[in-house]
Amino acid sequence: MVLIKTILTFSLILLTTVGFSQQASQNRKEKEQKKVKIFTSEENDNLQRFYYEEVDKMKLSKAEREKYYNILLYHTYDMSRLDDKDKDYTETEITEKFNTIVDKMNAKMKAWLTADQYVMHLEIFGKIVYSVNRKRDLNKNKE
Repeated sequence: MVLIKTILTFSLILLTTVGFSQQASQNRKEKEQKKVKIFTSEENDNLQRFYYEEVDKMKLSKAEREKYYNILLYHTYDMSRLDDKDKDYTETEITEKFNTIVDKMNAKMKAWLTADQYVMHLEIFGKIVYSVNRKRDLNKNKE
């Protein structure tokens, strides 16, 4: 009897988990369809390579590099979702929200990077922001 209850409980948990994962997968697909892509895959690869090479110059330890990228990815994910089609933000709202996220990210970076590393971070990230803005402007002019 205990074996049957265990099997039924396990089956129920498995079915529930599968149901939730399918729902999460569907939500992910819907979110991906609403995402606005600014760069091509090749351009993304080039930007990532550039960023990696520049961060390498900061001479971070493995643990520091991991912390740096964790902070960076946490905030850049939020930044990348600001112009999603389902957000319906105005350009002004996007800019304000973007600047708020950048300020939060930079505050975290400044708290643990050395002064020289922080300056390098600002320069590197500034180049990325410039590239994004330039590409967005080019895409707007095409429309």
